[in-house]
Amino acid sequence: MLAHAVQRSLGRLQRHSTRIAPFRTGRPSSSRMAARASSADRVVHVAHILLPLDQEPKAKELEEKLAGGAAFEELAREHSTCGSAKKGGELGWLSRGTFFPQFEAAAFAAPVGGITRATTGRGLHVIKVLAEKFQATIQQMNPEELYEMIHNPALLEDVQLVDVREDFEFSTSRIPGFKLMPLSRFSEWSGDITARLDPSKETVVLCHHGVRSMQMAQFLVSEGFTNVKNVVGGIDNYSRVDSSIPLY
Repeated sequence: MLAHAVQRSLGRLQRHSTRIAPFRTGRPSSSRMAARASSADRVVHVAHILLPLDQEPKAKELEEKLAGGAAFEELAREHSTCGSAKKGGELGWLSRGTFFPQFEAAAFAAPVGGITRATTGRGLHVIKVLAEKFQATIQQMNPEELYEMIHNPALLEDVQLVDVREDFEFSTSRIPGFKLMPLSRFSEWSGDITARLDPSKETVVLCHHGVRSMQMAQFLVSEGFTNVKNVVGGIDNYSRVDSSIPLY
């Protein structure tokens, strides 16, 4: 079903509005780590009515009804062939690079409240943009930057270090200062993440190779964290810079 594919593509629904704050400017600079402004990505909350490719007259008819004040949710429930029809066509929050390019192009070009249309391999989509917001962009931190941070107390000031590997991995090889929050126990700590970590502070996330940490970084950004960095290549990559950290 298209609705299931959409949910996999879009990931977790973003539930809170985010306000992007700049990085702190009081931090010392270096040749490999300079203070950089936090940037933001626009995401849009969308709903759609999916029709077969040969139903362009029906799409025009629905657009006319919508222009006349008809409820999008009701038309979606009645006419959409997507599994999202039972939810009034709602697909959730859409970020660039996560869905059909034609769909994204139309959705991001439309204003909030606007109706637009796109054609994809799935069919004709009559799209409504329900809302928009801006969320922080995840930055990538190389192991040299992390090494410099770990070995310079001034750079560690007000930084949160999070390791999302498993307990056995953490006991095998760890970097001092990182707090263990296994991604496999997501349900245990995700509900009160803003009580466990400060969304306004710089947060560096680490795993074995950088995949799980990227998932964690995406979750943090969706929860309103404004300064999130993912360690590229994880602890495996970092251990090639810092010989005191064992490979595994």
